[in-house]
This record gives sequence, structure tokens and C-alpha cells, in this order.
Amino acid sequence: MGATDQIIPEEVKSRLLRTEQDPRPVVVMTCGIAGSGKSTLSKAIAASYPSFTRISIDQIIASRHGLYGVDYPPSAHAAFELEADEIYDTTFRQLLKEGKDIMLDRSHYARADRDAVLAEVEKAGARRVLVYFKAERDVLWKRICERKAKEASADGDGALEIGEELLDRYVAGFDVPDGEGEIVIEVK
Repeated sequence: MGATDQIIPEEVKSRLLRTEQDPRPVVVMTCGIAGSGKSTLSKAIAASYPSFTRISIDQIIASRHGLYGVDYPPSAHAAFELEADEIYDTTFRQLLKEGKDIMLDRSHYARADRDAVLAEVEKAGARRVLVYFKAERDVLWKRICERKAKEASADGDGALEIGEELLDRYVAGFDVPDGEGEIVIEVK
């Protein structure tokens, strides 16, 4: 394993592999607000553990339409996001049905959404690993600004322009996981 493996916290690593005692497929769910590091961890897991297939709304949009603000106008993003949601859900259900290990790179901001995914995972006989990225609003804003200062990601991650007003709405509407078996990563 290389540098990407160093990004993955030990507590997460210890839950990624199937064992003789627990051979169930693994579904890793990220949970956090924009800028918290979800895609960085997701890509590291997919790179270090080839059995995992990463599913990301941003990646789906980029693979079909290019980069936000470069290959398509910002006004098209909402429609592309709806299309990507359908592809995301279909891909997730198909991989789950096939018994594959899955890396869900998404905010999973609402408890109801996390519960719905957990129900599907359990129904399929798989095991969920929930990774919550805990970050203060000012830390998120700093990280978003740093990301904006860099060139757009070639895979579309973090493509959506996030201003302070949108970030504040994300923070206000976020259901913090509590008692969901979450692994907490403190974002600095």
C-alpha cells in the first residue's frame, strides 16, 4: 500500500476487510459537509482496496458532462445532478445485489437517508461502515476556499461552487450522526 493508504485512519482500515468470521460485503458511507474530506478518503480507500467500487455524484457528472463551469454552465448542474442521482442509486443497488464492496462518496446529511441506505445494506446481507467527518463551520469554509484556489479537480470532485450562504445552509440542515455506529474523524 502506498501514500493513499496513509490517509485512511486505522479505525476505518480495521473495518474494511471481509474476514472468515464476517464475510459479508462492506458498504462504506461517508457523512459530512462539503469540504470535510469525504472524497479524499473515498479515493484513498478505492485506491488501496481494489475490491471497493467508489460511487460519487460529482464523478458521475464529470464522466458524462465534464467539469462544472468549464465543460458545462453552472445553470445545467441541477439537471445533471438529478441524472447522476439516478445513476448513483442504480449502480449502488446493482453492486449491492452482486455482493460487491462499495464506497459511497456522498454527504449523507440526513438521518432518514442514512437509515434508508442502512436498511438496504442490511436487507442485502452486507455490512455498513459509517464514517462521519466532524468539522467546525470555519474549518470547512477555510478548506473550501483552499480548494477553490486550486484548479478544478480533473474528476469533478468538489466542483460545485459553494459560497458562505450555501455552506451556512448545509451546516444548519445537517443531521449529526449520534448512536449510528459511526466512526468520527475530527477535521482540522
